[in-house]
Amino acid sequence: MFLEIKMASFFLKGIIIVVLVGVAATLVLYNAKLIDVCPLKQVYITESIKKYEETKDPQLCDELNGKISEFNGDCKAELEELDCG
Repeated sequence: MFLEIKMASFFLKGIIIVVLVGVAATLVLYNAKLIDVCPLKQVYITESIKKYEETKDPQLCDELNGKISEFNGDCKAELEELDCG
């Protein structure tokens, strides 16, 4: 029984180390601009636009236009802003 606990503890430590190394590597690559977050931002905006089309919430529209404008500036894209009228 003691051996089983020791093995589980060793396995858990290994998992924690792998996760921490993965997070650290992701942060380093992101800060070195080797990971492009523009596709992720575009997916988020697209999903938010779908939600806006369902709700027609004017506050959501204003927030989306701000995010679209920021996305266009950061990612050198040309997404059209929404007509909140």
